Amino acid sequence: MSKGVVSVIYSGKGGVGKTTFTLNLAGTLSNNKKKVLIIDLDLYSGAIAISLNKIPVKTIYHFHNDLNNKNDLDVFNYITKYNNYIDFISCPKDIKEVKKIDYNTIEKLVFKASLLYDVILFDLSHIYSEINSNILNMAKNVLYLFTNDPADLKNTANVLSNLKQNHNNLNVILNYSINPERNYYVLYDIKNIINNNIDYIISNRFYNPQIDNITIRGEIFTINNQKLLDYKIFNLIAKSIL
Repeated sequence: MSKGVVSVIYSGKGGVGKTTFTLNLAGTLSNNKKKVLIIDLDLYSGAIAISLNKIPVKTIYHFHNDLNNKNDLDVFNYITKYNNYIDFISCPKDIKEVKKIDYNTIEKLVFKASLLYDVILFDLSHIYSEINSNILNMAKNVLYLFTNDPADLKNTANVLSNLKQNHNNLNVILNYSINPERNYYVLYDIKNIINNNIDYIISNRFYNPQIDNITIRGEIFTINNQKLLDYKIFNLIAKSIL
């Protein structure tokens, strides 16, 4: 049986738009009739469920807990459905549950899920922990997201130097939509600061002042807005990870 593609959305700093990017990439994949599972591994501050306006009955903690009693678990018992193509597994609801999640749990979950989905997307926290390091090594694709914030640029240079040593399929994505009016650095400067090429740019045209309303309604922007100028960027990224 063919296995689904495991892709990780990662950053070296919080607040760069990882969750929004993950959801819009999932929406683009769903437009292309691909079955997508989003796993929220931003364990302490995950926002996938909130952004989709869904209340999960079970989280990844329940999968972890049930593994102790039974190995033959059905992944569908732990997912929350968004539409016909997008499912997600939420991060734990309690900080005490977070501390119990280990890489063994993630590995077994991915093994089972990869037989059921075309793409598995990890929304990973920016903390470079042992579990995050293992998940990054597991992934076929690492999508590194950063902004034109000066502190983010400096941090990105350090993080990329480490990531490049272990990942051949590393895609560097500059997100201009977080700070649409910040243009102190030109693209040439940014490449020099991070000492790396940029694979994709999400322009400031993707900035949406109504993002709070979209989140409250639980919408994924790319599903109903395929004529956006920057939709083609998400489509190119979706095709590249496949």
